[in-house]
Amino acid sequence: MPEIEVEVYCSCGEGLCNQTKSMWAYNRPDGNALTVEPCEKCLEKARDEGYEKGYEEGYEKGKEKNNDNTN
Repeated sequence: MPEIEVEVYCSCGEGLCNQTKSMWAYNRPDGNALTVEPCEKCLEKARDEGYEKGYEEGYEKGKEKNNDNTN
């Protein structure tokens, strides 16, 4: 089987050299496949966005509940 070298980058530009692995995939005709994990920078950004969204939703629900209790 021939070997090739590739450089893999996240869409944000971060290099993914330690998050990319070659593997044998039984469902592929030639058996070759790459697995790529997201970069830490994008994971942290997604985490922050999720926390922020959850906080905002919780804050709004709390305000609504508080308004219901005061009527």
